Amino acid sequence: MDVRIAACQIEISPGHPDVNTEKMLSLIKQAKADKQDIVIFPEMAVPGYLIGDEWENRAFVLDCYRYNEQIVASSDGITVVWGNVDIDKEAVGEDGRLRKFNTAFVARNGKIAGRFHKTLHPNYREFDDDRHFYSARKLSGEKDMDIEDFLQPLQIDINGRERRIGVSLCEDMWSDDYTIDPIETLLNNGAECIINISCSPWTWRKNDKRHRVVKDRLKDHPVPYIYVNNIGIQNNGKNLFLFEGNTTVYNPDGSVQNIAGDYEEEVLHVDLQNNGGKKQEKKTLSNHRDNEELLKGLTYGIRKFFDLIHASKAVIGMSGGVDSSLSAYLLCRALGPGQVYAVNMPSEFNSELTRGLARQLAETLQLNYGVVPIQEAFEFTLKQLGNTAFERLDGSGRRTELELSPVVRENIQARDRGSRVLAGIAAALNAVFVNNGNKSETATGYATLYGDINGALAPIADLYKTEVYELCRYINSLEDKNIFSDQLFEIPASAELSDEQNIEEGEGDPFVYPYHDRLLRAFIEFRRDPEDILQWYIDGSLEEMLEIEVGLVSRLFGGHRDFIKDLEHTWRLYKINFFKRIQAPPIIVVSKRAFGFDLRESQMGIHFTRKYREMKKELLKQDH
Repeated sequence: MDVRIAACQIEISPGHPDVNTEKMLSLIKQAKADKQDIVIFPEMAVPGYLIGDEWENRAFVLDCYRYNEQIVASSDGITVVWGNVDIDKEAVGEDGRLRKFNTAFVARNGKIAGRFHKTLHPNYREFDDDRHFYSARKLSGEKDMDIEDFLQPLQIDINGRERRIGVSLCEDMWSDDYTIDPIETLLNNGAECIINISCSPWTWRKNDKRHRVVKDRLKDHPVPYIYVNNIGIQNNGKNLFLFEGNTTVYNPDGSVQNIAGDYEEEVLHVDLQNNGGKKQEKKTLSNHRDNEELLKGLTYGIRKFFDLIHASKAVIGMSGGVDSSLSAYLLCRALGPGQVYAVNMPSEFNSELTRGLARQLAETLQLNYGVVPIQEAFEFTLKQLGNTAFERLDGSGRRTELELSPVVRENIQARDRGSRVLAGIAAALNAVFVNNGNKSETATGYATLYGDINGALAPIADLYKTEVYELCRYINSLEDKNIFSDQLFEIPASAELSDEQNIEEGEGDPFVYPYHDRLLRAFIEFRRDPEDILQWYIDGSLEEMLEIEVGLVSRLFGGHRDFIKDLEHTWRLYKINFFKRIQAPPIIVVSKRAFGFDLRESQMGIHFTRKYREMKKELLKQDH
């Protein structure tokens, strides 16, 4: 094919069609100057994709649709492919509103040359396409057409020759779990190349899977394949999704010809006449690469989130522990150390060691640092609540005096730090304060509501504790000198809220993170039940299935009873603490399943399956 293509990886501003369209018009003008035949933009390039129920705002939808007029008018002498919402004013969608489509439009010489509705609608994780859009699959059924007849390549004259180009949208390439394969259908119907416009968030090792998927799609029909994705962040309210781009041009054999940079606006120029002559090696999978992508993504996500909410300064509590240390580093990397205000808030339970580590890191990062002791306020609150009694006003004279348990005392400190000190300092600085919680704490509720569950953003709440340590070690490996002190990795992880959490005596959090993180990961990312865990334990495959060190389980638990007690305790913590998670700040998503509206939870209490109870009964007999 003698066709020159400009694949435009652009940053999409969700909910701002004016900003996005202006950027597209500029790039169309440049593509004309460069004598390109086709210029391509991502899926939903005009409105953005993850905009929640703004899709139910008729005025907004019609406004987005009208921006097509400017794009079509700019297509004189060039073919433009872009994503936007399409509408059918004469039909009603399945939500009872104006029928809408997620559509790839094609314009040439001032006219619409084709419109291609998304065929496969993802309805998992953060995606909820069927809630708002009507699919090509449903439309073909409505027209009483086989989908194989409905999905046809675009036929268009380019440079005096009729071309047949398959145009598809995002999920249409991820068809393994569907009964329809849109890419194969387009190829069977004569497509000479495939264009896939996407709005596809970054997740762990997803791009490597995409390379394999594309290669598989082309194995029986070797044609050029152009994948165009956007950059930026988009959200569904509770989750912030990273879009790194990774726009890719594939050779007909599925090998990679060219890839755009991560989190960078870039135009890849493709000459399909010479498509088979160049190959680019794909990066190999490794823990180093995982941490490299993770660090880049978290930094980018924090920076873009602060841009989104029009904030420039961040306040953070810095205890000297690993979570706050990593959060402080990420904030400095994203915003600059001059924009970060770290607050150490010691009570009598905070050791000189962690106070020293906090100060040392602050000096290393060169951020703004302050110390606000909370002991006096803590003692005042204890005294005030200890002197409080409730009288039953029914004439009985009954009184209820408050008893401040150790847990209540711990929570008072956490709430004083978050709701009083950090919130107050953030307000005084016209800043926002940031949450330091990790995924292990979020999963088990090992955090205080309105204490350390607060703030505008939870940048590391999709990282388990073990992953926090691993990322810190990776960061140290990047620098000439360690950012994080060796002592940070040696002291026990601890909230330091009581004498029972004294790190100088080796006390800390009530978890063995190398085991419990993997157990929680099975619950969360893979939706495993205690029934599965107990079956693996009985089969002797638990360590293999959780991917943990051989022999760890036997070292942790003295017998079946101890194992079951811990399993049920962890499951209970996980299931009963949804009420805390739903009130937590937005989370930057970096895993296969993040808390928020990625993992959609329901408060249902605790349940153990019948089979679990039967296995437990038989197992405990062996302990007698």
